[in-house]
Amino acid sequence: MKEKLCNSLINLIKVKSIITLLTFSAFFILSINEKIGIDNFMLILGMISTYFFNRKDSNGEDKE
Repeated sequence: MKEKLCNSLINLIKVKSIITLLTFSAFFILSINEKIGIDNFMLILGMISTYFFNRKDSNGEDKE
């Protein structure tokens, strides 16, 4: 049980998750400050999340 929890935590803190969260934060701040429109924010958010969370290699495993 403890090992499964540790593995889940490690998987959560992968590089792609950190990059994705930082990018989401940056575009969220730009949207709040009205530097970009909410439509563009949602479009960019969708593209980034799709790219990072749906990438697979030929073996069906996540690329790092």
